[in-house]
Amino acid sequence: MPALAPLLRALRGALDAAAPNGVRETGLDGVTFFWNEQPVPRAPLLYAPGLVMVGQGGKVGYLGGRRFEYGADTCLVLGVPVPFECEVFATPEAPLLGLRVDIEAPVLHGLVARLGGRLAFGERAGAKAHFGVEPMPIEGPLLASTTRLIESLRDPLDRLVVGPAAVEEVVYRVLRGQHGRVLSALTRHQSAYAAIARALERMHRDYRESLSIAALAEESAMSVSGFHRAFKQVTGETPLQYLKKLRLLKAKARLVFDGMRVDEAAFSVGYASPSQFSREFKRYFDVPPSEADGLPYSDAP
Repeated sequence: MPALAPLLRALRGALDAAAPNGVRETGLDGVTFFWNEQPVPRAPLLYAPGLVMVGQGGKVGYLGGRRFEYGADTCLVLGVPVPFECEVFATPEAPLLGLRVDIEAPVLHGLVARLGGRLAFGERAGAKAHFGVEPMPIEGPLLASTTRLIESLRDPLDRLVVGPAAVEEVVYRVLRGQHGRVLSALTRHQSAYAAIARALERMHRDYRESLSIAALAEESAMSVSGFHRAFKQVTGETPLQYLKKLRLLKAKARLVFDGMRVDEAAFSVGYASPSQFSREFKRYFDVPPSEADGLPYSDAP
């Protein structure tokens, strides 16, 4: 039986998360609980950097030609924001249950600095970029720290005192794990991986604008060809593919949650032509933007 499942079921009861699916704040900054009682077919979504920790149920992600599973007692480590496709496996009897843990830059930099280069791997300046998303098992010391985190969320005083320390320990255990470089490399400012992460921050901040790939490459101190190569190594997408998916996912949120008209949503994410937006939206989501409300529910944190 999955080790985290009983803890997350108890947390769901404590949070009064009775709806069939949803996302709920836990009371601890940067930690959210998500659940889903129904399977969700493969659909596009956007994940922000952080840790997605699944205790029951399962997911399969598709990105850049890769297929990766993250089921019970698995942590998906995301060093950069990625638009990818995901399907959910869940039933009312065995719903998907998990936590999303944001990683604050000061916490990450502080931990790496305290470790003083004693991690099992390093990220030298100019090193080749690597993929920014990896699943890893929740076991051993990571399982123990995750257990402490979940248990702390059910008690107000534990949440206040134990919770922040438990989050820091979870991040530390991930740093020491097999895919710790997905996070630690973000602190090596001269690496190609960190440069792409900064370019992604710019794209997420300024996606409405007419972004020049050449300008992004120059800001990253790379040639255009080198930037394209490193960008795809980290995200699984070309810069233009990534920007298009980002804009379409942002537009979907405006259509579904803000009730915008199709032309308003198109203009709000940087499209000059609503007709082009509608064509690309339908190509990506398999439905026209006027039917965005019918798209599968996603628990994307």
